[in-house]
Amino acid sequence: MLNGKTTAAEKDGTVKVVVQMIVFTFIIIATFVGNGLICISVVKFRHLRTNTNFILLSLALTDLTMVSIMILNATTTAIGKWIFGEFCCRAIASVGLTLSFISILHMCLLSVDRYIAIQKPLRYQFIVTRRRVITILLLIWVSVSVTLNIPLADFEFRADTYGCTSDSNRDSSEDSVYIFFLVGLFIIFPFGIIFFSNVVVFKTAFTQARQLSRVERSLRESSANMCEESEPQHSTRTVETHSLKREIKSAGTFALVVGIFLLCYTPFYTAGTYRKIAGPLKVPRNVLVTTMWVGFANSFCNPIVYGLRYSPFRKAFKKLCPLKSKGNRKRNYSYNSSSDRRDRFGTVLSTSSAL
Repeated sequence: MLNGKTTAAEKDGTVKVVVQMIVFTFIIIATFVGNGLICISVVKFRHLRTNTNFILLSLALTDLTMVSIMILNATTTAIGKWIFGEFCCRAIASVGLTLSFISILHMCLLSVDRYIAIQKPLRYQFIVTRRRVITILLLIWVSVSVTLNIPLADFEFRADTYGCTSDSNRDSSEDSVYIFFLVGLFIIFPFGIIFFSNVVVFKTAFTQARQLSRVERSLRESSANMCEESEPQHSTRTVETHSLKREIKSAGTFALVVGIFLLCYTPFYTAGTYRKIAGPLKVPRNVLVTTMWVGFANSFCNPIVYGLRYSPFRKAFKKLCPLKSKGNRKRNYSYNSSSDRRDRFGTVLSTSSAL
């Protein structure tokens, strides 16, 4: 009887591991392929080298680096223990936390970018310059890497959070001030900026949407009486209407990206912080693993959002796909040429082309 129960338990455990490995493998492959396509697209196609897309490129590189963390974590889950040594455990846990905080700051930067594009469209190209974007991205990578890896860093807690240490009975009150400092600096403060920026952007987008409705109604009325309105005036209104539509869609796309990120990572940060306060035994290991992989899943969501909502990336992905017809090549070539020409005109048009 006991052997029967043991066999059933082992079978259930094996099925659980197999299901986990299937899910983990899908997340890893989707993250690698999707973010790889983003990196190649921005590097290869000139019309995608906008300032905003450089932020997306840096975010994609962050997600690609996260793949190494996923592989080691999946291996540990499959085997049931960490086999890569204590130093590697602490290093990987530190890198994982660093990358997740860098991702948060990228979301913060994207939100501020859309805030400026919506609130100050005529000054956008003077405020958001290529040099400033690259400088801020370098500061994000360097500042987070340095701050999270100073001697006070709680490497043992990180290792326990990422599931690669057996020291689960350590004193959870150690370095609490440092942990709360990190939470405030890299989670609460950026989330506050993200929330404020997106609220303002959506209020403005809602106002613009109502204006757009009035403009379109005016265009329909004027088109019925074209003899009374000059063609240049009608064309100008049409261009302004299309530009406004792009800005509204851009705001929605970035809000979706930020929303998915918060949805995926909030459970992990909440579980990790509570584990630090209440102790490791208060948060079961399976809860920590689940929330961690929900956070990892965010890494393959961004390419899907760009592909569905942003036609330049979608067309770039199709062009990079080896299984396509000659007709697709011709259409993509025509699109690239027209996009290159469009990028050289208009402040609002160039800011809207980001997403």
